[in-house]
Amino acid sequence: MIRHLRAFAWLRWRLLLNGVRGSRRRDTLEQVSRLLALIAPAAIVVLSLGSVIALSLAGFFGGRALARGEFAPDVLVMIARALLMAATLLVVFLPIGMAAQTSAARYTRLLLLPIPARVLHFVEVVAGLADPWIAFMLPGLALFALGLVTAGRWDGAALAALAGIGVAAVLVSMSALVGFLMSWLMRDRRRAELVTLLFVVGISAVAVLPQLLDTERRENRAEGRRGEPVSIARVEAALPVWTRALPSEMYGQVLTTGIVERRAGPAVLWLGGLFLQAALLYGLSGVVHRRLIDSAGTESGRRRRNAEVRPLVRLPGVSAATSAVAVAQMMTGLRSVRGRLAVLLPGPMIALVALMVTRAPEEGTWTASIGEYGHLVFGASLIFAIYAAQPFSLNQFTSDRAGLMLQLLMPVSTVELVRGKALGCTGLVLVAGLLAAVATSISTGGGPWVIWLSVALGGLATFVAVTPLAALLSAAFPVAADLSKSGSGGNPHAFSLLVGSALVLAAALPPLVLFVVGQRFGPGVTVAASVVWLVVVTMAAVPLLSLVARVVESRRENLFLVK
Repeated sequence: MIRHLRAFAWLRWRLLLNGVRGSRRRDTLEQVSRLLALIAPAAIVVLSLGSVIALSLAGFFGGRALARGEFAPDVLVMIARALLMAATLLVVFLPIGMAAQTSAARYTRLLLLPIPARVLHFVEVVAGLADPWIAFMLPGLALFALGLVTAGRWDGAALAALAGIGVAAVLVSMSALVGFLMSWLMRDRRRAELVTLLFVVGISAVAVLPQLLDTERRENRAEGRRGEPVSIARVEAALPVWTRALPSEMYGQVLTTGIVERRAGPAVLWLGGLFLQAALLYGLSGVVHRRLIDSAGTESGRRRRNAEVRPLVRLPGVSAATSAVAVAQMMTGLRSVRGRLAVLLPGPMIALVALMVTRAPEEGTWTASIGEYGHLVFGASLIFAIYAAQPFSLNQFTSDRAGLMLQLLMPVSTVELVRGKALGCTGLVLVAGLLAAVATSISTGGGPWVIWLSVALGGLATFVAVTPLAALLSAAFPVAADLSKSGSGGNPHAFSLLVGSALVLAAALPPLVLFVVGQRFGPGVTVAASVVWLVVVTMAAVPLLSLVARVVESRRENLFLVK
């Protein structure tokens, strides 16, 4: 087992180095692109070190305080339970997102290695200890037990150390179970798209449900009453019975019964429950893992024997080749998970937030009059839609993978290709904007259509203004992306994402200024100013796209190599 663990650690290290070095066929810009892609993960690791140190010190001094009685024991135990509960939620939901954004094809390659399935399962589970959401809490658990030792509570330290090991075993087994299950679900494309959509929409809905369902607090505020103060006893009474089976609650029971109340019998029972839960989760993850590797070599999905030929949609004002590329780009987005999320999520999500804010009962605040500013909510949803479309607009030439190769082999000039990609991305934003207009008008009550029209024109002008630079970033920093996955697996290059996000805000300033100034002269003037600005940015974008086409032509070989 140890030999296989060392081998996998070395393999991950070599894969990281090879990802940084790349191939000698890559040009200098491609090498710079690879290095820039590591800036964001490295920054996250560096910034997280402070949190890890703080959490470790808190665990050490918390253990000493609990042993010496320097602080309320129930408060310290509640803090530990809350932190472990947060870690449990991360262990459950983050592997879902990771499986939804990466491919399960790696299991096919792992099966070629001379490793038994049970050993491979063990190695994969133990490797979960290196996951950030688990590794960050391990020092805190260890130093908590060390703090008890320094305060003279050796019995309590032994219980805390064993409980920490049990919690870690439960979390890594739970993470493996969720990860294996999601990877097995993601093996089928249609099933994967459905799971991803349900997961993202479900998370968005759950995020706003507490505010929508908290009727007691709204009634108290409306009647000018104060609710009961939050206390540990009230939290304990509100927790359902089934929460006792959570690893955070079982760990808290070990601390309460074994260290605070000094009852060894119940503490040992809760400790045994932790290890029993870890064994059950490990066994279930093994069953799912065997199912996953058994399906690794099978062919998933259904294939059509006869391709259905449909007439080509011809967009007015552009050539047939540009129209074909635009329609293909737009249909690729609408048929992929990322594209559907970019179209379906911004409008309804902002509308839900606006609806939640308008239900706030405070009198005389800005929330009471948000219905009069529904056009601003619409504008916010348009900006959200532009950001949601960045996996396409900032990675136009490699997001569809083999589609680019087919387009370059067809009688399509590079200028027509660049303009078609830009039109296709614009079509996605237009569809998302139309849905956002309907959703926000329903949630806010609408408003004068002239003002809404000016906001729509300003949002369109914002996207058109960033289109040439987005195409340039797509050609300079291409990355292989899987649009059937959510999360970072379908994101553009980190540097492109950073620069593109700043460009969107900069491009939104002129329409915002025109809107504010135009409102002083009337809605008609605002609409006219928005139309003029849209025409100006469009006339500037067309020749700029022709210049970007030269960059795309010079990097044709590098775009071919991105897989």
